[in-house]
Amino acid sequence: ALGTISKQLIAASEHKKKAWMFHLGAGLNIAVGPVVDASAYMYAPQVIVAPLACLDVILNAISAPVVLRWQDEKLTPAHVAGVLLVTAGAVGTSVFAQATDHVYTACELEEQLFMRPTSLAYLGFELVVVLTEEGQIGASARGLSLGIAAGLLMGNVFFAKGLLSILRSTIENRKNSGGFDSWLRPTPYLLLLLALSGPLCGHILMRKGLAEYKGVYMVTIFEGAHICAACLSGCVVMEEMAGASWWQFVLYWCGVLLILIGLLVINSAAQDA
Repeated sequence: ALGTISKQLIAASEHKKKAWMFHLGAGLNIAVGPVVDASAYMYAPQVIVAPLACLDVILNAISAPVVLRWQDEKLTPAHVAGVLLVTAGAVGTSVFAQATDHVYTACELEEQLFMRPTSLAYLGFELVVVLTEEGQIGASARGLSLGIAAGLLMGNVFFAKGLLSILRSTIENRKNSGGFDSWLRPTPYLLLLLALSGPLCGHILMRKGLAEYKGVYMVTIFEGAHICAACLSGCVVMEEMAGASWWQFVLYWCGVLLILIGLLVINSAAQDA
């Protein structure tokens, strides 16, 4: 709900020229939302928590035609089909996820995030996508690009989860010798910087998208990309489904595929966005 409210406030601020609406929406989007998310990610795997972001898609689809009525929002059958596909995919990923929630120390996180080839490849892919979002592309594809880039940046929850994992490890081992050693390394502070910069940069791209395109279109694209990024990074970067059986892994990614199909359906229905 906070995600929907914040993005609609940002969209409304562009139309009504009200600075306070933008600052309120930005505050919810950058500060309050990540803190609320962090409370869940601290004690649960991100491959399970992340799909619940689809609630924003549903709430926005229902409320945008009323709240953002000056944008002439219309909930078409294609939008409904796309939202249902995104929702079904998100529910599927949550149901079939067989994840483990490991509590990392700073040294373990350094190895997990910055030393493994798969983690580095994922981070490199995200960087390429974000840096190329301003390419010379069509109007509808540009909206898709902005939404996906913002979703990827704000879907990097493994930075925040890693920081919270260090905090959790410190709390659990505070009475032991060396329980605070992780905070003598640069890793927690680097993770804090990355955890804050992702939502900030994603917010900038999302504001640009909401100023140019309709709310139902942009928020659905953003949330779908956010879910996919969090689920993919949970598997690739954090290896949370390393112990899952093959059929659980297949069904989990079938759910992710449904999300992607839903995004394509919504994009095809928003050629005039």
